[in-house]
Amino acid sequence: MTGTPYRAFKEKLCTFAEGQAGIRNPFVIVAVEPEIEHQTVDRLSGWATGSDEPPSIDEDISIQPIWLDELLPQTKVYNLCVALGSETSPERIEDTMQDRLAEELVQEMVENEIDEEHLKQQNHVVLLLNIGSLYPFTRASELFDELDRRNVRSTIGIPYPGDDVGGKLSFFDGDSRHYYPAHQIPGPITEKHLQQ
Repeated sequence: MTGTPYRAFKEKLCTFAEGQAGIRNPFVIVAVEPEIEHQTVDRLSGWATGSDEPPSIDEDISIQPIWLDELLPQTKVYNLCVALGSETSPERIEDTMQDRLAEELVQEMVENEIDEEHLKQQNHVVLLLNIGSLYPFTRASELFDELDRRNVRSTIGIPYPGDDVGGKLSFFDGDSRHYYPAHQIPGPITEKHLQQ
């Protein structure tokens, strides 16, 4: 691994996509300072779609960015909450979103975003971008669990807005927790890492 958490994240995604076994699945997560989440995901999207940023992507590897903030309005639970609007309490809306959002996001991904053959291929990398837009309705661990339940074998990467606290990730300064079964890159990614 080279130097920065940003580079190490991309390198680990490529290593898994080339066939390295994961804990259970080839899932990779890295903390990103929340204020640079959008800058980081823009850079990752550029890398995924062919910029010259290292590491170079082997021709046998495909990378697909999925923008979670754009996928959110396609879920039934989001549209239900919008339709209910002022007719229910914010707490009920938050509870409903927390109960169903991860499941529905993954359902949208497997039915409409990721080609069926790619779902079974470790050499297909899926970058789940802008997860911060889902706060406080779902967590990375819930998305990983749901992808695991659906037997998705693609390599999954999540840049996570938060901090690395003694090997545990803290989402927007919330409770720290381990993100098993994901491989965690020590971080967080800072603005300085994006300039190297």
